[in-house]
Amino acid sequence: MTVRRWRLQAGWPALFLAAWGAAPAGGQEPRGERSESEVEAVLARAAEELAGGRAAEAEDLLREELRDGRAPALLIGLADVLVWRSGELDATSDLGQSLRHGVLEEALEVYEEAARSPGWEAVATVGAAGCHALLERPEAAETMLRSTLGALRAGGADAAPRQVLVREISRFLAAAGRADDAQQAIDEALAAGEFDQGGARLEELRIAAIRRDPERALALSIAAVEAGADSYLAAYLAWESVGEGGLETLLNLYSRLLERWPDDLAPRFYRGVVRYHLGDGAGAAEDLDPCVDSPRFGDRARLNLGLALLRANRGEEARAHFERLLDGESELQGKARDGLIGVAVSRARSRRFDEALEIYRRVLSGDPANRWARIGAPLCLRSLGRHEDAAAAYEEGLRVFPEEPQLLNDYALFLKARGERARAKELFERALSAGHGTPERQSAAADGGENLGIVAYRDERDLTAAARYFARTLLLDPDRPRVRFYRELCLCDGMQ
Repeated sequence: MTVRRWRLQAGWPALFLAAWGAAPAGGQEPRGERSESEVEAVLARAAEELAGGRAAEAEDLLREELRDGRAPALLIGLADVLVWRSGELDATSDLGQSLRHGVLEEALEVYEEAARSPGWEAVATVGAAGCHALLERPEAAETMLRSTLGALRAGGADAAPRQVLVREISRFLAAAGRADDAQQAIDEALAAGEFDQGGARLEELRIAAIRRDPERALALSIAAVEAGADSYLAAYLAWESVGEGGLETLLNLYSRLLERWPDDLAPRFYRGVVRYHLGDGAGAAEDLDPCVDSPRFGDRARLNLGLALLRANRGEEARAHFERLLDGESELQGKARDGLIGVAVSRARSRRFDEALEIYRRVLSGDPANRWARIGAPLCLRSLGRHEDAAAAYEEGLRVFPEEPQLLNDYALFLKARGERARAKELFERALSAGHGTPERQSAAADGGENLGIVAYRDERDLTAAARYFARTLLLDPDRPRVRFYRELCLCDGMQ
């Protein structure tokens, strides 16, 4: 397993992604009697542990396996896990800082051991330099990167690992505000034959992305493609440079690229994404449709095409694309279910509740813990007059999400309408108490508090309790004029 696959499977953050291409091709590494398949299997198991939030188990596994041979890939895996674990430590206390420092120092030692294996110098050095950076030793990080690059150049190493180091050096310098030094590093690599003109322009684009320099990024994108660079990378790095705050600028850039290279799918794909974000669903669909059959864009293009069609009020066409993603083995199935939820909501708004219910059930068949489907399905059943089925759906939903404020509040309203006031009040209370977390949860919990206040005021004539509920509601969501009015009314009535 390459380091790239290991880090992908483990959900590794962007810290060391520059190192992906540096491992020897074909698993050529010293590992004693261990086969390539054995090393790959160990990394796969460790990646599964790490992705599941079990970093300690991943660390234990790799330490145990390293007793049977110090394979560089396993060493790098262990060091990666140690860096991951350092980020989980509380660095606000002196003890936490000391523990974090110790873990990073150990990771640094492991990376340095891996770097002594021929062919693994670059990928391990990038990791070690990252540790120095996290330990706030930028000079040491730069020195290490430059030293390894110099040694590889002197030894006549292949261009690929040298490219990795140049990329890391230039990004490091650009992030530190040393743009001229970063450019010099790229120029030296170009002179050394480590990049061609297109590759050099892409590296300059990466610097522009770090510096958020949209004007330079636009010129470099065109120059990179003209020099033969990968148009997909150029289009992606332009997006990174400009961001969603400059959508009109990106639209202009991708349109200019398409004028020069009308058959190039990369700018067409990204223009489609931009048009979607600008609210032009039909235009986005027009751009994205040709990209669906491209192996490079495939599932991502299909997902974005579905979202664009949904925005263009072409829900049935959108649904077909989301369904196709769910029928395969796409990594985007979660997002495809989100898209189907959007189709279901549009059906419900059009009072086509039976169709919406069918979609919600389709989502739940693959994801029983889908929050939106658990909320939406019983609402459709209520609208269809299937009240017993709705009650059963609410009960099932609460078994999955016992503290989901919107689900609690919706079910409570349903029970209150059926005359089951005691159970309804209990659920409103639970909803109000579940308001920790996101603003969305706070708003749903505030709905429960408002409903409790109205019950206390209108039905029970308990002004003290009503005022208390309204006060708790306003703590969760101050922007509720009606609740503020009712609270003042309770206070005034209570004084008479």
